[in-house]
Amino acid sequence: MNKPEQLIKFGIVLKNRREALKLSLRDVEKMSNVSAALITKLENGKMANFPKALTIKQLSNALKFNNELFILADIYSEVTQVEKPIKTFEEEFREFLAIKTTLNSENIEQTLYFVSGLEKLQKINKL
Repeated sequence: MNKPEQLIKFGIVLKNRREALKLSLRDVEKMSNVSAALITKLENGKMANFPKALTIKQLSNALKFNNELFILADIYSEVTQVEKPIKTFEEEFREFLAIKTTLNSENIEQTLYFVSGLEKLQKINKL
């Protein structure tokens, strides 16, 4: 993947995660100390280069990423391992959908609703 494609993918992942977590640009700005203007440029693939490692770290923390953003920016070696908080299945699945798919936040919610319905049906069938 070339750098422009990588920057676009980086932005898509960033935006999908933010929307999946139901955070506004201002929310992420407050949580990360990264300006909403810069976040918008990153999400829209309007940057010529990746941000500094510190900025990626701040966004990673705010958006509950592990090392995915660093891997996308090809600077994984600069990252130290971070303790992973214990997450529910729904949180894990929501994050998976935000990172690994191009679903928007509404489609992610619909998918989660569908999966929870399937789980309930399985419990009923076991009775």
